[in-house]
Amino acid sequence: MRILHLKQAIADSQREAQFWHDQEPELKEEFAKELAASIESISRSPNGFARVSKKRELRRFYEKRFHTQILYLYLPKEDLLQIVRVYNARMNPIRFLP
Repeated sequence: MRILHLKQAIADSQREAQFWHDQEPELKEEFAKELAASIESISRSPNGFARVSKKRELRRFYEKRFHTQILYLYLPKEDLLQIVRVYNARMNPIRFLP
């Protein structure tokens, strides 16, 4: 399966990594490891997580340690996993979603 991170998801991940680095420098690397592990979990079972959109097949994965929400699309015909957004669950998602 191919995994594609949309530009905004990359920016989101960098913002979150910097936030955790500012809290405690070693947390940046730990956040990156948890994010990678979460994406690996999604890729093993892309249809196994909650749908968050009726119009699109947008789904959400919740990573517990850093309270990270990963919004993604799985396109089975293309064998593609698109990471759409990454944000902290404590943030107001209205700020990030159109």
